[in-house]
Amino acid sequence: MNDWYDEIGKGYINLLVPDTRIAKLVRTALGDVESVANIGAGAGNYEPEDCEVIAIEPSSVMLGQYQGKGARLQGTAETLPLATGSVDATMGILTLHHWKNWRQGIDEMLRVSRKAAMLLTHTPDLFDFWLLD
Repeated sequence: MNDWYDEIGKGYINLLVPDTRIAKLVRTALGDVESVANIGAGAGNYEPEDCEVIAIEPSSVMLGQYQGKGARLQGTAETLPLATGSVDATMGILTLHHWKNWRQGIDEMLRVSRKAAMLLTHTPDLFDFWLLD
């Protein structure tokens, strides 16, 4: 699978440090779940530690840097490599802007989730974007 993160993702895990405030909000938003598919998993920074996790990432380079505890699957948000209703919840952290078809990706998140689908996103061209601090 050819993905532009195969090029720009080299050294990605050295760039981002997880924000504990975001991690707490993510866990609260997921609710009472035991299994989660992390769509566009990256390094796995915001995955809940008390759940079974499946990391789904289009880039083999990013999958190689994945530091979460979950199983790794290569795939895209628009065609998730999971059966219908196979996880309690899906999550996507700062990934939506990379999807080719966000409506299809959200439909897929809802298809594979039994309980919840959670996204945290942003506007990438926002001038004072907090993550750049």
